[in-house]
Amino acid sequence: MSLSITQVEANLMRLEVEVAEALRQVREIKLTQEEPTPELTPEERRAARLAQVRAENERLRPYIEKVFEEMGIGADEEPLSAEEIQELIAAEGVKPEDNLFSRMLIEMREE
Repeated sequence: MSLSITQVEANLMRLEVEVAEALRQVREIKLTQEEPTPELTPEERRAARLAQVRAENERLRPYIEKVFEEMGIGADEEPLSAEEIQELIAAEGVKPEDNLFSRMLIEMREE
């Protein structure tokens, strides 16, 4: 079985994510085994989590950009609006009134 360089790179990216998660879990375990630290306020907890998410996003950004590039999606493109998505769905022949969930949303709007 011969893997392309893209497949090898994708496998390595998956492994990197798994290793990062494993390291996070180990650090979490280590923290619980050390001396108790003062309890964080909800604001401090949110700020710490936000900093962690930003750091993880920055680390993953090159991989995400590469995947988007391979898919032909530009990083500078604006996301589609809800109306544009609805138009694309309608263009494929899907009728909201045929979908139970959509019917319920339409009924709720009319109330």
